Amino acid sequence: MKVFWTALAVVAALLVESGLSQVLPPAARLFDPFLLVLVYCGLSFGETHAMLTGAAAGWVQDVHFGGPVLGLSGLTKVVLGFLVGVAANRFQLTEAGPRGLVLLGAAAFDALFLWGLASTFDIAITPPTASSLALRAFINAVLGMLLFELLQRRLVRKRRP
Repeated sequence: MKVFWTALAVVAALLVESGLSQVLPPAARLFDPFLLVLVYCGLSFGETHAMLTGAAAGWVQDVHFGGPVLGLSGLTKVVLGFLVGVAANRFQLTEAGPRGLVLLGAAAFDALFLWGLASTFDIAITPPTASSLALRAFINAVLGMLLFELLQRRLVRKRRP
C-alpha cells in the first residue's frame, strides 16, 4: 500500500512542479516537491524505500525538467534518500525541529550535489549562490514541515477509533 501512496505522491509532485513552471518559473527553481516526497519517505520508511523513491522521483524530474543528460537528478535523489533514511534510523527525527533541519540540509545537499555532478560531467549549469541556496533550503523546509504536519495529523486522526 505504501508503494501506491508513494507513486501517487510522485505524480502529485510532477503536477505541482509542472504547474509552478508554467505559472511562476522562478518559484519552480526554488521549490522542489520531489525532494519533499523523498525526505518524507526517508523519514517514515527508511533508506531502501527512500532510495527507490529517489530513483523514481529523480528520473521523472530528469525526463520532464532535466537537461541533456538523464540520470543526474536520479542519482542525487538516490544518494539523498540513502542519507536521509540512514539518519532517520540512527537519530530521533520525529519532531518538527529535527525534521526541519533535515529538510534544510537535504535541499542544500541536493542543489550542491547536482551542481557538482553536472560540473563533473562537463554540463554547464550555473553554480548556486549562497543566497539562492539559503532561500531554496528555507522554502523547502517551511513547506515540507507544514506538509509533514498535515500528513501526521491526518494519519493520527485515522488511527483513532
